[in-house]
Amino acid sequence: MIAEQAKKLLEKGEQWSAVKRWEKALKCFEAALTLEPKYSDAWFCRGLALGHLQRYSESLESFDKTLELNPGKIWAIYNKGIAFLEWEKYEEALAIFEEVIKRQPAYYDAWVNKGNVLSKLGRDRDAIPCYDRALEFNPEDYKAFANRGKAQMNLGKLQPARSSYEQALKIKPDEPELWFNKGCILMAEKKYDQALVCYERALEIKPNHLPSLMNKGITLTYLGGTNECLECYEKVLKLAPQDTHAWNNRGITLRKLGRIKEAIASYDQALKFDPNNYEAWDNRGYALLKLGQVSKALMSINRSLEIKPDHANGLYNKGLCYALQGKFKLAADLISQAIKLNPAQYLPAAKTDPDLNKLRQNKHFQTILKKM
Repeated sequence: MIAEQAKKLLEKGEQWSAVKRWEKALKCFEAALTLEPKYSDAWFCRGLALGHLQRYSESLESFDKTLELNPGKIWAIYNKGIAFLEWEKYEEALAIFEEVIKRQPAYYDAWVNKGNVLSKLGRDRDAIPCYDRALEFNPEDYKAFANRGKAQMNLGKLQPARSSYEQALKIKPDEPELWFNKGCILMAEKKYDQALVCYERALEIKPNHLPSLMNKGITLTYLGGTNECLECYEKVLKLAPQDTHAWNNRGITLRKLGRIKEAIASYDQALKFDPNNYEAWDNRGYALLKLGQVSKALMSINRSLEIKPDHANGLYNKGLCYALQGKFKLAADLISQAIKLNPAQYLPAAKTDPDLNKLRQNKHFQTILKKM
């Protein structure tokens, strides 16, 4: 028989767990185990608390102790998998979830997390049937629909991914992350009006949902709402003043509004918070180019290419600098590299960009364009 005092300590620990006070909960579970060292429920709860405290090795030891005392406790096996998953030991987590499924095939959370682990391992194609299996057992699991959608999106299956998120939203329409992810798919499909509706829906639910604010700004850029998109980035920066991507996007918007010096200051802020933000270095260079400061522009763009040598926009902008300096062969070769990396964007630009008018008179460049 378990001592009454140990049971009370377990109950107190569970109360602390319910309000996520894990340190206090842990003390209660350990006090219960001091009184009753073979109290399997206390070992199990101790394992959960340690997992939430990211003390994964100790958490696993606790679950093992639970299983010594109660070998049939499937929750303890399952939570070993969760500990391995959160510890980023994916192969070990996969083995555990497969063991749970072998013992209890209808354990839908194990199917979901097997899918999550496979996705983490880059095996999205294998993950999708796991989510399907989970949904057979629990058709109301919106997270299984959402995770399936994410795996489908990773595989470039945009329409099935959108369908998965729509099914998730039928179950959980007040979850901003679902609206955000549906918006991301619509952006990838270039359905910007519909994407904007999704981001605005997410922001109705959670006004400070930063990813939706950021993507709303990006979407408005495509739709021509430059001033409105600047407002979005300003809101992001009030909430997250060190967000390098928001500073970078703010800079792009200011440059499009002709406020180039302010744009450069914004890029400088982006680089203050992340010196390896190669897009900010590149955009800073382009802004300097627009001020006629070609040498300074080259220095900035070169820094971008040191960080990411295959950055197509950086290669294009470096070529642009050389073209303006009259170094046409160097310019042509760089722009050729950009076109090879992203022909859909840079081949039309190379044929129409007014800054390349002189370069297009160069025979070497004309030959390159004919071959593309």
